[in-house]
Amino acid sequence: MSNNIQKILNPIADDLAKVDERIKFYLETGIPIIDDSSMHLFFKGGKKIRAAIVLLFAGLNNAINDDLIDLAAAIEIIHGASLIHDDIIDKSFLRRGLISVPSKFGDKVAVLSGDYMYSVAVNIAVKSENDRIIQSIAAATKEMVKGELYQIEYSSIDKISEERYFSIIEKKTGRLMAASAVIGAIKSGLTPSECEKIYNIGLDLGFAFQIIDDTIDFDYNSSITGKDIGNDFKDGKITLPFIYILNNGTNEEIDNLKDFISDPEGTDFNKVRDMIHSSGAFNYSKRIASEFADKAKKELEYFTKSENRTIIEDLINFIVERNY
Repeated sequence: MSNNIQKILNPIADDLAKVDERIKFYLETGIPIIDDSSMHLFFKGGKKIRAAIVLLFAGLNNAINDDLIDLAAAIEIIHGASLIHDDIIDKSFLRRGLISVPSKFGDKVAVLSGDYMYSVAVNIAVKSENDRIIQSIAAATKEMVKGELYQIEYSSIDKISEERYFSIIEKKTGRLMAASAVIGAIKSGLTPSECEKIYNIGLDLGFAFQIIDDTIDFDYNSSITGKDIGNDFKDGKITLPFIYILNNGTNEEIDNLKDFISDPEGTDFNKVRDMIHSSGAFNYSKRIASEFADKAKKELEYFTKSENRTIIEDLINFIVERNY
C-alpha cells in the first residue's frame, strides 16, 4: 500500500477535480475580499480526504453523481471554514504551506470569511432536500464549534484527561468525518442500519486521523511543510503524547513537561520531541490511532468487497502511516 495519497485516490481523481470546481462555483461572488479570503485555502487544493470519504462511501452502493459532488464540496467548505477559525484562535501563521487567512487578511476578514463559508455549505445541504443529510451536516458543524470551546476550557495541563481529550477530538474532527461518510451513504440509498455502521466507521477514522495529526510533530521523519510545527504545544494545548507522560511518565519526565509547558516559547522543541520518544508517548499515541483504524477496517468488512472498499482500506492505512 503506497502512502501517497494522490495514488490512493487516483481512481476518483476526476471526481475530486469536479469538487474543486464546485467549491469555486459556490464561493466566488465577484467581490475580491470575499473571493480572495474564502478561496485562499483552496489554492493548493489540500488532500480533500473528507470529500473523498463522501464519494467513496456513496460508491459502496451506487455511482457518483453531481449531487454527491456538491455535498463533497460542502464538506470541504465547512472544513476550510473551521481551519480559518482555528488559525484565528491559535494565531497560526502558516496553513497548507501558505500564509494563513488571518495572517494575510486580518482577523476581522477571517472571522467573516469563515462565517460566509459555513453559510454557503448549509445552503448546499438545503439544496439536497434530504432532512437526514441536512441534519447530519448541521449537527457536525455544531459539534465542531462545541469542540473548540471544550478545548479552550479543558485542554490545559491542570484540566486535561484522556477522556476529555477524546471528547475534544470527537467533536472537532470525528463528527465531521462521520458526517462525510454518512451523507454519502444516505445519498446512495444504503439502509439505515448500514448508514449507522458507516457513521461509526467515519467516527473511528476521525479519531485515528486527529491522534496522528497531534503526534506527527514529534516524528523524527516528519515531512510537514504546510503548518507551524509545534503550534499546539506553543499554544498550551495538551494532546495525547503529553497526556501519556502525565499519566505514565517518571517524576523527572512530568517535571520536565511542566517546565516546558510553563515556557513553550523558550523551550527547545527538539528536547520536547526527544522526551516524547524516550518516554514511550510517541509509540503509545501511534498504537491508539492504529486501534481506531483497525476497528474502522473491521467494521468495513460488513460491506461487499469492491474497488471502493479497497480504496477506503488504503485510505485508512494512509491516515495512520503518514508523516505529513
